[in-house]
Amino acid sequence: MFAHPECPTIGPEAHVSVPPAEPVVETLNPHLICPKCAEAFQPKRKNQRFCCRQCQKAETNNQARGSQAIAQSGEAKRRHEVRKGRIRGLSHALYETPPTYRAEFLERLIAEARGNAELRSLTTDRYFLRSWDRDEGTGRLHVAHVLDHYCREVYGLRSFEVLNPEAELPDADILAFPAEYFGPDAQPIYEDGSLKRRQ
Repeated sequence: MFAHPECPTIGPEAHVSVPPAEPVVETLNPHLICPKCAEAFQPKRKNQRFCCRQCQKAETNNQARGSQAIAQSGEAKRRHEVRKGRIRGLSHALYETPPTYRAEFLERLIAEARGNAELRSLTTDRYFLRSWDRDEGTGRLHVAHVLDHYCREVYGLRSFEVLNPEAELPDADILAFPAEYFGPDAQPIYEDGSLKRRQ
């Protein structure tokens, strides 16, 4: 075997000098306080703010997250507030109507929305259907939820299906309209929990 002069042979007597590794934790702040549980902890990363994954999830899980498009655009925010105001106005009109006439109110709303794209879009908006926030003035569910509940009880369809102008609705004489309608957050009229009139 020939040893190359530029590659020295490493034997048991050879000593390799390796510089000691610098500890990472010493460069970090050792006195961090977890903002969730208020416990002191030693971070393992430069950008670590929480002591554990559970605290990080618990801190950020329940934050109110709106639409990013609405949050970043002033025009989208203004348009969204206008739509919320219209829903609020329809909700107040519904709850000011006596329960005896609320089914007729909703039927007129359905007939109007089937021919009006803006009203149809407003009352079937996913934001309003997913939101279970109560109306500020009445403390009751807003009209989008009420209309969806009414359509499911009377037509057996969701509100966006009933309001679709291309959908064919059953004849009114085979539908069972409630004599009085209070809304989905009120007690059911009949003992079996149904809104429909018993034959």
